[in-house]
Amino acid sequence: MLPYTIYHEPKSKYAYMYDKDTVHLRLIVQKNHIQSVRVLFGDPFHWGPSDTTPETWEWKQDSTADSYMTKEYETQDFEHYIYEATPSTKRMRYAFLIDERYLYGSRETIDVIEHPDKLTHHFNYFNYPFLNEEDMFSPPAWVQDQVWYAIFPERFANGDPSINLPGTLAWGSVTNYHNRQLFGGDLQGIIDHLDYIQDIGFTGIYMTPIFPSDSTHKYDVNDYFDIDPAFGDKETFKRLVEEAHKRDMKVMLDAVYNHCGFRHPYFQDVIKHGKQSKYYDCFYIIDSDKPVINFDIDAHGKIIRESAKPLFEDKTLLNYRTFAFTPYMPKMNTNHPLMKDYLLKAAAYWITEFDIDGWRLDVSNEVSHAFWRDFRHTVKTSKREAYIVGENWENSTPWLQGDQYDGVMNYELLFPIWDYFGTNIDHNQSTSTEFKYKVNQVLTNYPKNVLPSLYNLVDSHDTTRILEICSNNIELVKLPYLFLFSFPGAPSVYYGGEIGLSGKHDPDNRRCMPWDPTEHNPDLLRHIKRLIYLRKHVPALKSVAFRWIETNDVEEYLIYQKDDVYFILSKRFKELTITLPKAMQAGEYTDLYTDQTVILSTTLLIPSYGFFILQKK
Repeated sequence: MLPYTIYHEPKSKYAYMYDKDTVHLRLIVQKNHIQSVRVLFGDPFHWGPSDTTPETWEWKQDSTADSYMTKEYETQDFEHYIYEATPSTKRMRYAFLIDERYLYGSRETIDVIEHPDKLTHHFNYFNYPFLNEEDMFSPPAWVQDQVWYAIFPERFANGDPSINLPGTLAWGSVTNYHNRQLFGGDLQGIIDHLDYIQDIGFTGIYMTPIFPSDSTHKYDVNDYFDIDPAFGDKETFKRLVEEAHKRDMKVMLDAVYNHCGFRHPYFQDVIKHGKQSKYYDCFYIIDSDKPVINFDIDAHGKIIRESAKPLFEDKTLLNYRTFAFTPYMPKMNTNHPLMKDYLLKAAAYWITEFDIDGWRLDVSNEVSHAFWRDFRHTVKTSKREAYIVGENWENSTPWLQGDQYDGVMNYELLFPIWDYFGTNIDHNQSTSTEFKYKVNQVLTNYPKNVLPSLYNLVDSHDTTRILEICSNNIELVKLPYLFLFSFPGAPSVYYGGEIGLSGKHDPDNRRCMPWDPTEHNPDLLRHIKRLIYLRKHVPALKSVAFRWIETNDVEEYLIYQKDDVYFILSKRFKELTITLPKAMQAGEYTDLYTDQTVILSTTLLIPSYGFFILQKK
């Protein structure tokens, strides 16, 4: 009946429990087609007087403004509406009345002017059966206040040279980095620089894997209950956690539960005993009639990578599932009882024995939902306020229903930031309007109570560094960092980003952290410190409220508002004078970044790559 697209889905990100008393309803509609949407709702069992013939179901009789949905955001093709309902009986049936004429229901759309008798057709209303508090999305409260510092341990700091492996190079002695080089980064090196991390303002550290492995990156874990000797031992790690906690800093480890290392004892048992191994079904063997190919091992017990080369070159030789097509990373069957028990015990072990505060889950979208539900139960039983964040690069709604993760790494935000602020990208930059639409897509992809617990980033150990994306322009790179810190969710800085460490994609993004102050960019460091300070002291920066005031495609600037704070960003390389929106004209503001008073008239001069964070006095 309707000549345009409209969509809603019950019990989803379009209808979710925001708190114990509140339901958020969302509706998406094709742009520029409707004037208004009103929500009709009532208790499913609230019927009219018993003497009514026929008996009539009654919704909330309310034609006042508070029953109308608010147009929340626009994306490229759609308008996104939202309504906050507080059903008094904690249950509700509801439908949407479009332009006071079309009832959009669960089964059909009705023209209620032509068919007024169908306005109260009970079974054409969507149903929210009950607001069960047990089903509510409930991440740790501390996460939204977090500012993470992400560390790749092998390249951060060499604190204990006595445990250096043979062939360890002098710190930062190369210009051409690759993943087989050793520089001696270790846990003691992190301990030695906790004061540095704390002084900048970071409140937590996330480390890529620290468990025994044949690689520098440690994503091929051979033992989930120990520390890699090149990084230290359990006593050192325990001291790291204790020292971090003394500084009110959280510690999050990396759980690699999609795949393990080739030399993991379970997989080696499969190689040795084939189908007779009790661990055979802990992995995904493709052809049970063929043996699993072994690799050569050197004198130190490490894989000789050249022996794996044929499997890289001819992927059809692989007789087992792997991460990507990487022969030395066999994929684990996490739902096999032996493997599941082993991995869940490891998840609990590092919490109960060492008091870590969270797990980041590697390649988490390739592991079953069933396993992650068991994982969550194990982790939350061990430490109720532990944080669980998945490495998902796309929309992650199925994992964020309250039964699996507390958040995900927000790559959905990273790529729009790159596309807008980046100048060293292999495709056209986004316009200001396109950037707005892409950001709005992120804001509408997740419920409002999920946004604060996302792990936000502009780069990582798996990507090109943001400074490289910005053509190593220090002034320009300040803008994506500002946007990151003003977005709902917990911001993260990849080690060295705060002092201007650059790098192309892996492995160049894993350079040694320079510790000589003369190699640091003090201006960028001051910028990061100031953003962290504002994030901690100005609630608006953390708020989920996000309102676009203006996006200018010609002059390439943005104005957006969060609560009572306005953000103005210009990515132009030269000064720019803009005409301010009427709501901002003729006012006295505090620039929160500089603590200076700014008197606005009708125009504002923005410096090259300039920005303002303005709060009206």
